[in-house]
Amino acid sequence: MRQGEPSYEATARQTHAMYTALQAYEPVGARSETFYQEAATHLNDVAAQRRARITMAETSLPVLLQVLVYGGALVILPLTFLFGLRSLRMQLLFVSAVAGLIGFSLLLVMVLDRPFAGELSVTPAPYKEAALAQFWPAS
Repeated sequence: MRQGEPSYEATARQTHAMYTALQAYEPVGARSETFYQEAATHLNDVAAQRRARITMAETSLPVLLQVLVYGGALVILPLTFLFGLRSLRMQLLFVSAVAGLIGFSLLLVMVLDRPFAGELSVTPAPYKEAALAQFWPAS
């Protein structure tokens, strides 16, 4: 997902291994049965949340919103030159402020279009430690 290419196959083997390990467990006693039920519930929740994240990563902003943002930038920026300010410095400051605002808006649209990509994304390192380490190949 960090590269903008979400895939169910990226963790399919590990997820299958966790389901296999859970199915191989035979609970003995009330405490073990409760643990088994909770573990199965949490594993199902993890799989459902993974599917939800992949679905969110695959969806993009509506085309109409993209047209509105990019088209608005192309219309508004030239219009700022039509405001006749007496000071050239003020005119340039005004145009620069509008251009900066449009640039940040375009950046926001691009960031929202790929929510799991970039530097601020979740790494798999915590999942490869402790109890889940047995489901990951040694790197």
